[in-house]
Amino acid sequence: MKRFIFFLLGLIGFGQVFAQSFSEEGYIYPIGADGDKYVISGFTSFDKLEDKPIFANALLWTVENICPRLMEGITRVDVKSNSFSCDWILASAADSDLKNTYYCRVNFRIADGKLVYYVSDILAESAAFVMKKVTPFEKMQPEKKEAHRRIFEDFQVSCSTLLNRMFDYVQTNQLPAITHWEEIRLRKAVVGMNGTECLLAFGKPQTVLESNGEVQWMYTSSFHLFFKNGLVCTVLK
Repeated sequence: MKRFIFFLLGLIGFGQVFAQSFSEEGYIYPIGADGDKYVISGFTSFDKLEDKPIFANALLWTVENICPRLMEGITRVDVKSNSFSCDWILASAADSDLKNTYYCRVNFRIADGKLVYYVSDILAESAAFVMKKVTPFEKMQPEKKEAHRRIFEDFQVSCSTLLNRMFDYVQTNQLPAITHWEEIRLRKAVVGMNGTECLLAFGKPQTVLESNGEVQWMYTSSFHLFFKNGLVCTVLK
């Protein structure tokens, strides 16, 4: 019964008054049960934003904060449905006495001004003697074991911290005009795209070079983008 209540609480959206940011408010999104899975699930409303800017900012935040390069960590992007999936690797909360690493799959979908999130497939990695032990949350018993309850609470804080940072970014980041959605969907580089559009389509470049007023983004040895005045002027692929 407790799991079901927690799941319902997780599905409640927050009608936000943005006097304070999500991070400042310190929202914690609870773990609940969805069938035989433990998940963090719900939605946050952005009433003053349209779906495409919410989607663009959520994906852009993920590219900038989750992906070390290219689109690494992002497993699916669907521009038409305003949805994407990514893999997160989290450390224990900064003030926690646990030193765990957590792995999870996060699905995002935007519809009617709401950013819907679904965090699942959660694994906890902790030091066990000399070996590292990785345990699915579904094998834990937080209602019976204090150590498991503490792991659940630690993950809730770590995951909520990242979600709050994303929500703050979505609410406050000013996007440039995005006019190349079809090219982003096809992951096709064309002259005239701006840097944000390229990040949404291809992720982070491996290297960035600047020379004589021209900026070069190198994605692979055979894929380079050249920018002038903030727009792609040459595509080498």
